[in-house]
Amino acid sequence: MMLNMKEDLHIHCNYNDHSSIDLTIPNIINKSESIGLERIAITEHVRKNSEWTKKYIDEIDSYIPRTNVKILKGFEAKILVDGEIDCPNEYLNKDYFIIASFHTRYNKEVWYEGLTKAIKNPNVDVIGHLAPEIDFKVNDREIKNLGDLIVANGKKIEINSKYIRPPKEFLKIFKECGVEFHLGSDAHAINDIGNFNRINDLINLIEEK
Repeated sequence: MMLNMKEDLHIHCNYNDHSSIDLTIPNIINKSESIGLERIAITEHVRKNSEWTKKYIDEIDSYIPRTNVKILKGFEAKILVDGEIDCPNEYLNKDYFIIASFHTRYNKEVWYEGLTKAIKNPNVDVIGHLAPEIDFKVNDREIKNLGDLIVANGKKIEINSKYIRPPKEFLKIFKECGVEFHLGSDAHAINDIGNFNRINDLINLIEEK
C-alpha cells in the first residue's frame, strides 16, 4: 500500500488553547498550498459542550471556495470511558470528518472495550494516534481482532507524526488484516503541517511489499 504524501488528515488550529496563535485557518490553507498538499482535514479538538463549533465550521466553509486544496472539515473527539465520543451530536454525520482518539489513560479492559465501540461507531471515520498505554500490552491475537474489526467497519488508521503511532507491531498485523492507513501530522504549529519526517520508518513499513 502506498500512502498519499500530498495529504494531511489531522491538523489543528487556534480554536484551542494550546496550538500556536498563528495556526489560523487561512494560514493552514496557505501553508498547505505552499508545500503542495492536495487534501487536508482540519480537525480541532472538541467536547460535547464546545460553544465555538459553529463559528469554526463557518470559517472553514468560507475558505473552501478560495483554494484548490480539498478541505475536510471535522473534529478530533476523545473516546470516553463508556466508549462514546466527546462530540456534539449535530456533527456526527457524514458532512464532518471525525477522528476518535484516546486522550485519557484507561486500564486495558476499558481501553479495549472503548476502542471496540469507537470502531463500530458509524460516525467515526478514523482512529487517531492509536497505541496501548505504557502500563499494559496488547497481544497479537487482540491486535488481529482489532484489525479485523476495523476492516469490517470501514474505518482507517492514522499514521500519526506527532506521537509516532501506531506501534510497528500493530502496523504489521493490521497490514495482514487489510487495514487502510493515511497520514496525519496532528499539527499544532504551522511547520508541523505535512511534515512526516518523524514517521519515515512507519511509512516504509506500510509501503514495503
